[in-house]
Amino acid sequence: MPGYLRNRFPDLSAEDRDEYTCSICREILDSPVTTTCCLQAFCEDCITEWLQTNTTCPYDRNPLTTDGLSQAPRILVNTLGRFMICCDYWDVGCREMVPLKELSQHRVDCGYKNLKCTKCQCVRIGRHDCIKTLRKIKRKAETELYSLRMVRNRESGIPNEMTICTKCKLVRTEGHDCIDDLLAINRKTMADIEALREGNDNDPNDYGSRGGPGCFSYGLH
Repeated sequence: MPGYLRNRFPDLSAEDRDEYTCSICREILDSPVTTTCCLQAFCEDCITEWLQTNTTCPYDRNPLTTDGLSQAPRILVNTLGRFMICCDYWDVGCREMVPLKELSQHRVDCGYKNLKCTKCQCVRIGRHDCIKTLRKIKRKAETELYSLRMVRNRESGIPNEMTICTKCKLVRTEGHDCIDDLLAINRKTMADIEALREGNDNDPNDYGSRGGPGCFSYGLH
């Protein structure tokens, strides 16, 4: 995840904010690592994500891979740990400021952590975003609804909606495979035809197999 928002450190001087800012996300460093090429510090997640699509350091443009990353010096980590940061739940009423190194424990103990957002009425967790939260709830509800409909229809013998394969136009069943299912249908069709042929051959009242008047023959010509 990106670094900590700079405005969560109201007591931090402008000079310190600049010195302890990640060069990628432009926020205060979170889980910092340094590069071997220029000893620049970045958030671990930021630089790792950067190197998934880039092969150079974002600071000095020298070649860089994840092998060129190392844990930040202890003095840097200890200094960051002493910075006073506003609680994650500041927006819903918590006015606690704690040392950064104690933030994880405060998240667990904070009495405001389960308060609902006044806009979307969802529980606020971390950097709450109403739209993202509601979309997540909607996707979960749609998945659950679809599963319940599948179970209901299966128990009632009702064909499920949206179960037609767009490629072969057959009804999708568990483990559906277009080629295998088409071959199975073809084999069944040929077996039905063969059964009809044998039935006609054994029927004394049916002259079709002998080419009688007004009848047809299955023989190959």
